[in-house]
Amino acid sequence: MVCTSPALSRMLLAGLDEQLYLGAAAAVVSSSQGVLWSLTCGSTSPDEAWPVDADTLWDLASLTKPMATAVSVLLLASEGAFHLGEELRTHLTGAGESLSGITIRHCLTHTSGLPAWKRLYGRGDSPDAILDRVRHSERERPVGGGYAYSDLGYILLGDLVRQSSGFSLEEFAATRIFSPLRMEATGYRPVVAESRIAPTRCPDRGRVLRGEVHDGNCDALGGVAGHAGLFSSLNDVVRFAEMVLGGGRLSSVRVLPELVVRAMGRNHNPPGMNGHGLGWFCPPGGFYHGADFFPPDGYGHTGFTGASILFCPSADLAVVLLTNRVYWEQDGTRFNRFRRRFHNAVAAAIEGLE
Repeated sequence: MVCTSPALSRMLLAGLDEQLYLGAAAAVVSSSQGVLWSLTCGSTSPDEAWPVDADTLWDLASLTKPMATAVSVLLLASEGAFHLGEELRTHLTGAGESLSGITIRHCLTHTSGLPAWKRLYGRGDSPDAILDRVRHSERERPVGGGYAYSDLGYILLGDLVRQSSGFSLEEFAATRIFSPLRMEATGYRPVVAESRIAPTRCPDRGRVLRGEVHDGNCDALGGVAGHAGLFSSLNDVVRFAEMVLGGGRLSSVRVLPELVVRAMGRNHNPPGMNGHGLGWFCPPGGFYHGADFFPPDGYGHTGFTGASILFCPSADLAVVLLTNRVYWEQDGTRFNRFRRRFHNAVAAAIEGLE
């Protein structure tokens, strides 16, 4: 299998000219053959003094949900800490009655009935006080009665990891996921040279951010949360993608049981509802960002800042696209259109599938 790349490179470079992002890093990955194609372009500074490379750090935004939070929850479930059909509040000290009936699976698949979003920052509350407010969130619809992509549900899942394991989400994910995979650049609240961090521009804070999470609610929670806050590099996200394509294993290191990996990318929502796996977007539904030509077993996730992963297990392929599209504008309409076109170009560039 090969990836003929001229069209991909042209598209990624054209995105710079169109000011879709200040910089980008992308790769097409196979578990059996490694990286089939990759390109980095642009800079981490407007004057182009610091070129993007494969070690540049990107704010992954909502890629935090599957890569850190969902995988941590699934690891704990696979070890018997709980099963996904249990009520979330039975494992959360301080949870309110409003969470009654919401299972762990409901939160993983965004069918909890909780609001999609609430402004949690700006009142001067401590992270503990904010988390307590989330534990008492009122539902907007009956449990299981519809799909609403909810940051609040994943904030609660991050709290579940902490209360069930005795370690913060940051510590648990580092110890059980990122360190074993040698994803040495991946984590929350990075402390590295400015030149290594792709900046974002935050309207609420009125300035450019480097190493500070773009998401306001995560920032108010101290930079570590279940829905956002993770930073990583192309090299590291490629290693994560290879692990998933490898059925939970990378080289001699097993991070997830193979049956867990199979389950997490499969749609767990009922017919007529947006598709969602155990942490991942999947068909059917508008949140899934796959190409028009990939097989129907695809799944993946996006991040508000311009990051995404797309998996196609039957083709042994993953596509990693990391950008800082929020450096120029907050409306993602143009970028979302570009991302789908880019994935179409990847599908067209693959040759030699069995």
